[in-house]
Amino acid sequence: MNRADFRPAGRVLGGLALLAALGACASGTEIRAVNAPGAYEPVAVVAAVEPEDGPQVNQWGGIIPDAKPVTPVDDGALGEIGG
Repeated sequence: MNRADFRPAGRVLGGLALLAALGACASGTEIRAVNAPGAYEPVAVVAAVEPEDGPQVNQWGGIIPDAKPVTPVDDGALGEIGG
């Protein structure tokens, strides 16, 4: 007998060993998926924005005027602000 005669038997035994190993893994403890605590809480909450009294302030601390410039703005310069 040569090696070619033993190959099919070796493949069958290898396949049975693989099936037995996978069957042993599958028959272990049961895996259960559960929701994490807080799974039903909202992800985001809409904030109630209330306008502030007084002038608005930008992120650099400057006051934002309510009026638009009266004169047209030329060459990127700031126009006069009328109230």
